[in-house]
Amino acid sequence: MDIKNLTHDQLVEKIENANPLELCIINHLLLIQNVDNAIDAPASSPEMSKALEKAKACLAVLFETLDMDVELSDDLAIMYLIINRVLIRVEFLEDNEEKNQNLNHARHIVSEMMSSWVFLHENADYLAKQAESGQIIAGLTYGADGQLTEFEDYDPKGGYEI
Repeated sequence: MDIKNLTHDQLVEKIENANPLELCIINHLLLIQNVDNAIDAPASSPEMSKALEKAKACLAVLFETLDMDVELSDDLAIMYLIINRVLIRVEFLEDNEEKNQNLNHARHIVSEMMSSWVFLHENADYLAKQAESGQIIAGLTYGADGQLTEFEDYDPKGGYEI
């Protein structure tokens, strides 16, 4: 989903017609766009401050939409708070290189999180069918000791709330 080249009216229309998952993705995209704007602006400039305020507003919306009854929301809340802390810290940095290093780190985190939401969006139908079928989901993961281990999930919904 590309929002950079949309007019204001096109973006409003996309938001009005979006489902909750698409709204989450759009918010992440807007957050990334505002972090990029802050990267492009000189340190301690009004342009940087404006971009950071918009980025923090996007984070606030993402934070407010979390369902804290879902276990994953705790982890997402922590990530959003870490990103917000970076954005606040950057406001006080005078050095462009240090500012950009921090903002690029925050941007990377947001991009990775957004990639997960995009994956869920692109595979929603498949995941819903898997959850309905009650099939066992199995795979490989790394344990705390760094060893590759197998796992099986007997959850009929496959761990996804649909």
